[in-house]
Amino acid sequence: MTPNASSSKLSWKRNLIVLWIAQVGTTLGFSFTFPFYPIFFEEIGGFSAESAAFWAGTAGWVFGVGMGIFSPIWGIIGDKYGRKLNIIRAMFLGGFFLTISGFAETPMQLLVSRFFVGATSGVVPTIMALVAAHTPREKLPFASGAIQSALFLGIALGPLFGGIIYDAFGMTQAFFATGIALWLSGLLVILVVKEDFHRPNIPGGTLQSFIDMWRLSSSRTMLPLYVVILLVLATNLVIQPAIPGLVESVEGGSGSGTASGIVFTVMGMGAAISSLLMGFLAGKFGIQRMLIFAAVAASLCSLIPYFAQGYWVLSFGLLSTSLFAGGLGGMVNGLIAMRSPAGQHGAAFGAAQFSHAVGVAIGPLVGGFAVFTLGLRSVFLIDIAGFSLILLVVLMFLRNTNQSSK
Repeated sequence: MTPNASSSKLSWKRNLIVLWIAQVGTTLGFSFTFPFYPIFFEEIGGFSAESAAFWAGTAGWVFGVGMGIFSPIWGIIGDKYGRKLNIIRAMFLGGFFLTISGFAETPMQLLVSRFFVGATSGVVPTIMALVAAHTPREKLPFASGAIQSALFLGIALGPLFGGIIYDAFGMTQAFFATGIALWLSGLLVILVVKEDFHRPNIPGGTLQSFIDMWRLSSSRTMLPLYVVILLVLATNLVIQPAIPGLVESVEGGSGSGTASGIVFTVMGMGAAISSLLMGFLAGKFGIQRMLIFAAVAASLCSLIPYFAQGYWVLSFGLLSTSLFAGGLGGMVNGLIAMRSPAGQHGAAFGAAQFSHAVGVAIGPLVGGFAVFTLGLRSVFLIDIAGFSLILLVVLMFLRNTNQSSK
């Protein structure tokens, strides 16, 4: 069943709007807590800012390991039993394990809970699989950019509210708020989202599904896209363990959750705008050109926070970087959706989620280690190297993306 056939039976626009709202709510919930893990580890472990950043990076790595192990399985299950059901599963299980994370009393307990959150959630690829299955092909770059913008809008608003909740009520209540946000988003999907799903008849059963996923993900068509997804996530997340410490260290900064939340909000708003705008421009100028432009501009803008000595200059530099870096993931997700065979959108995005998970695991871990050994500002040099690698992969392996975007 093709996206065009699906969209004739139900409104892909309505689904996109509702899933956009659900994605905002889910990411909003995640962002109540995710950026503040360095502060949480300081609180329950009594660590310094540098040591807490290392623990937070380790927590990001553990989250990525759980996601990487289970995301291909969830992707195949989505293709077999329905993408809507898979979205609901991700939101409710993710909300449950995030809620119980609020009861952690030791750093190790917080690490273990982070693993289970990664293993059971994975909302973004499940939503993208449903969007890809029901959206007309020519609208996929815009639709994927829209979902990516919802992701970043949630990331933008979540830390601000999460920082306020943490400062006012503490860590446990911040995790409770996270769980509630995911459950409400899941309820919205149950009540409103429609799916025209027909279970595919795949010869060979489950084993054949994994074989087909391997062939798809290792093909010359898809593998470079997964490499770019990995690099985009790792590069964007490498700076996160350093942000609370940087905010506290610069002139005019503060060690409060609210002050860090404002910075994350600024970054998320820039990335949300970038995703929508670049998804639109990619249809006009070609995806490869926009990927090149965004990678070069983000790399140059990373120099601003590296040299920043004040809170507002730091915020401006991070905003400038996110205005270009934010659109990278959305454009690549659009290509994955366009190149996915009919009936294998879940598998395609499940494999993409594995790359996503590796990036999520590597980025914070490298960032935390760099902060611990080289200092807070070293993460921006790694950022520049990451954007340069993205540029290299795009130039070498994604030369035919302009045709794909038409």
